[in-house]
Order: sequence, then structure tokens, then C-alpha cells
Amino acid sequence: MLSKKALIVSLTKTFMVSLMVISFLAVLFLLPLDQVQAAPGLVLSTRFPGISASPGENITFPLEIKNNTSVDQIINLEVIMGPENWHVSLKGNGRVIQQAFVHSQESTSFSLIVDIPDDVQPGDYYLRIGAKSDNGSLQDDLHLKIKITDSRVSDDELTAKYSELKGPSDATFNFKVDLTNNGGTEQIYSLGARVQEGWQVTFKPSYEDQQVASIGVKPGETKSLDVRVKPPVSIKAGEYVVPIEAVSPTSKVQEDLKIIISGTYNLRFSTPSGNLSTDIVAGREKKVNLEVKNTGSADLNNISFSSTEPIDWSVTFDPENVETLKPGESRQVTATISASSKAIAGDYLVSLTASTPEVRSSADLRVTVKTSTLWGIVGLLIVLGVIFAVYKAFQTYGRR
Repeated sequence: MLSKKALIVSLTKTFMVSLMVISFLAVLFLLPLDQVQAAPGLVLSTRFPGISASPGENITFPLEIKNNTSVDQIINLEVIMGPENWHVSLKGNGRVIQQAFVHSQESTSFSLIVDIPDDVQPGDYYLRIGAKSDNGSLQDDLHLKIKITDSRVSDDELTAKYSELKGPSDATFNFKVDLTNNGGTEQIYSLGARVQEGWQVTFKPSYEDQQVASIGVKPGETKSLDVRVKPPVSIKAGEYVVPIEAVSPTSKVQEDLKIIISGTYNLRFSTPSGNLSTDIVAGREKKVNLEVKNTGSADLNNISFSSTEPIDWSVTFDPENVETLKPGESRQVTATISASSKAIAGDYLVSLTASTPEVRSSADLRVTVKTSTLWGIVGLLIVLGVIFAVYKAFQTYGRR
């Protein structure tokens, strides 16, 4: 029969063993199943196995292969399944790869590059990537899903700092535009504008002098662009929208630039033939035909006429003013020049001016003054009278 002390020791040992068994069972049942199971020796994964894309896109899946064994492994990689006529490749450090070396308890990253055809139909498409150890004892595969939609899915941005500018038709309009790549990979954007013939649109990176037709933008980066717009010379006053766009393999973004043409004010005042010379007889009038023409792109209103002439001369205009002259229109004007009766023979300058509140144009007319034929006759008569007097004198006194 056990002593009291031995009995106590035996009961204590039994209690301790029971407590250990209960603790083990509690841990076994309370821990998640995936924590008590041994981790797979090889794990192939990606953060986003299902994405949306659009026809013609070039997309990248970042992949990772993890080696959970105690031995370094050479892993064979391949695309087991993919949509027909799609170009799919595995790349590491920018090169196409077939294998990856993975240290024990470490991971190696690489990428799956997928080129989606332009003519692919909307729907769900699947790919399967396989990984297998060099001796074939370890393997894993990964299923990927691409949902093709009708519209572009990128959130890239093309934003003008000031999208509306105003000026005359002969001005050059300079816009500041920011291009942001909100995608996960670097993109090359083709730059362009949809404008009618005669418009000139150029792009260049800000603070650079070189014009460009495309530009590369890294993920999350914003590039600033200077967009220069030159309207056609003959453009009329009004509002015009210039759509510019940046197109990459994954997106197409557009910004509408608005230009308000206030019009140019140009006026030509001359003779129809361009000949700016005439002649006049002293004391007489001479009518000169002139033409006033609106050679700008804005209406000209309240056109008035004035002149600068020699002393004692006068100039009048018919009509005295023109209320409105639209771009390209012309109007005939008659200037009546009256020369002073005391004007001597020679050349004189008469300046004729057409002006509006915005613009003016002058025609400098050279006027040649000729003496009156009446004075010529009077002079001739005087000469004849002198000759006759001399003749009579000879007759009278020549006989003595």
C-alpha cells in the first residue's frame, strides 16, 4: 500500500501529464488549419491575379516565386496556357527568361508581359503560369484572369493649366499642359492634335527647346509640356476648340484647348492701280479715285477720311465716311483735290488718310502742278505784241 507522500507525488505527475495533453489539444484545435499544415515547398503568386484591360493594351503582371525549402532551388518557369494569338512572355531584368534561381526561404520577382491584340472581342480570358523545381519534386501553378472591355481603363491625365486663351489671329497661343501616368508601368505617349488644315500645333517638354512627337513617362510621374498653337493667317474672329491628345499602348487621354480670336485690324488705302501720282493745273480741281479695303479679320467701323495738303489747297472726300467694312470688303472713294491758283509749276505732296478707332492707313499722293494754258496764250500775245512793236519801229525809223 502506497504511503501518503507517494500518493501525492503520483497524483501530481498524473495532473501534469493531463494538463500537457489538454494544452496540446487546445492549441491543435484553436490554430487555423493552414498554420498547422506544412507550407508548400514552392509558391507562385501575384498580388492582382484578375484585372481589366482593353484591346491593343500591353499589360504587366508582377509575379513572385518563393522557395520554402531548406535548399536553394533552380525553378523552371513557363506559360502553360494562354489565349490564342496573344503574345505572352516571362521577363526578368528586362530579358525573356525560362528559369529563376531562388535561395532557401527567399523569393525572386519577375514579370509576365501580355500583348493584347487590337481586334480582341470583349470577354474573360485566362492564362496559367507553371513553376517546377529542376528535379521535378516541387511545383506550383498560377491562374490569371483578364477581362477585356470596350473602353479604355487607364486613369492617365492630360490637364491644361489655362485651357482658354484670347488674342488676335496673328498671335501664337502658348498653353502649359501636364501629362500624368497613373498606371503601373512606364509608357511612351504619342502627342498630337486634331485640327483643320492651316493650324500649327507643336509640343515640347517645359524648359527645353526641342520639339517632340512622343514622350516617356514613368509610373506615377507627371511631365510638363509647352503646347504652342498657331492659327491660320486668314482665320476669322470667333471661338475655336483645339483637341490635343496623348496616346500610349494602354490609354488615350485628351484635353480641349479653347482659343478666342478677337480679330486683327488691318486697312489698306490707295488707288485701285497702286499708282500714287497725278497732275493738276493751278487753280483747278482734280478727282482721284481711291479704294479703302479691310485686309484684317475683324469688322472695321466708322472709317473716316482726312488729308494733309499744301497751303491754300483743299481736299474733299465722297463719301465722307464708311460706316462698316467687313473683312475682305473694299469701297470706292473719290478725293477731289483743289490746287491753289497761286501754285507754281512743280511737284507737291498730298497725304490722304483713312482711319478707324483701331487702325489707320495713309496714301501719299505726288501732285504735279502745271501752269494754265490761258497764261500761255497771254504770254504768247505779249511776245507777239513786242515783236509787232519792234517791227513798226523799224518801219518808222528805218526810212530816215
